[in-house]
Amino acid sequence: MNAVPWSHGAMVLRLGLPVIVLLVGTAWFSWSWYRRAVLAEQAVADLNSETKALLREVRSLEKAVAAAEQGLRTLSSHPSVPRDVAVTADLTLADIRRLTEGKELDH
Repeated sequence: MNAVPWSHGAMVLRLGLPVIVLLVGTAWFSWSWYRRAVLAEQAVADLNSETKALLREVRSLEKAVAAAEQGLRTLSSHPSVPRDVAVTADLTLADIRRLTEGKELDH
């Protein structure tokens, strides 16, 4: 027989409590890292969708600029257009070229 019957339970409690604390701490740490990873993944997905939308908008603007440039070129070269209108169209074409080359996009 065991001389001190409660000592076994105290031993289990002494060994079990740190193990339980360690397990709970590990679970909490793992869960927090998992949540951070999920949030980071969502942020990346949001950025990717915003980037795709911006790229679509840029392509649309590039098409609009090309159409405007073509229209101004046609306008400035048409014989029935007064000279001052043709000069204005040419100046606008130069502005469009400068913008599309990125010289003024930094501002």
